[in-house]
Amino acid sequence: MTDNQNAAPGGARTFATIGIVGAGNMARALATGWATPILCTDSGSGRAAELAADTGGVAVATNAELAARADVIVLCHKPGQLAAVGQELDGTRAVVVSVLSGVSSAQLKAVYRRSRVVRVTVNLPVRVRAGIVSLPTGQCVDAEVESAVAELFASVGTVIRIPEHQVEALIPLAGVGPALVAMFAQAQADAAIHAGLPAHLAISLATETLRGTAALLADFEHDTLALRRAVASPGGPTERGLAAAEAQGLRHAVLAAAQAALPAR
Repeated sequence: MTDNQNAAPGGARTFATIGIVGAGNMARALATGWATPILCTDSGSGRAAELAADTGGVAVATNAELAARADVIVLCHKPGQLAAVGQELDGTRAVVVSVLSGVSSAQLKAVYRRSRVVRVTVNLPVRVRAGIVSLPTGQCVDAEVESAVAELFASVGTVIRIPEHQVEALIPLAGVGPALVAMFAQAQADAAIHAGLPAHLAISLATETLRGTAALLADFEHDTLALRRAVASPGGPTERGLAAAEAQGLRHAVLAAAQAALPAR
């Protein structure tokens, strides 16, 4: 552990200073969710300065400076930059955490041979501390480091432990899910607009319907059929609406979207 890492009660370690390489959408989502000053870099775009200004952090000039000052370095750069960034950071005393899409723990270890490196996957709702975070098992990471990483990401979402070969199966949910749900919300709003509601009210109510339904589904212990039965009276308008959605292939459309997003085999 670095000298900058603080011991929490019970001897566990926490990360005092977070560094982020990259300043795109996921970097911004994590920095916003953590709501603590972060250090960040970019590859010359200038977005790190914008991110730092918006989140109360500091944009540093180089990845080497980031490595010298941070306790944990979160890789949010483009996957194609893995080798180049690794050449700058390998050997750092900081723990390296990758959220790079499609980059396996084996690929990370091949680049970060002299560093403690951990793979996690996250989705954009970490911005509002409601993300899905996977911390794949079997990475042969020191237990103390693994615990500190899990604690860091638990502050922005639900951390699940699954074998790494199952990580791709999260794509239809955590990956495509937010965009697909946003598309569904827009379709619901469009239907309400067509029926006569003002556009701003329609999209607001579509959003609240999704929020309320998610809470209700959790209250129903994730029993989707029970919820549908509770809402749809036999022969009523909701039942007719569900039948029409089935006839138009709603479920098949969702499955097709998920399959299209999965990596080609």
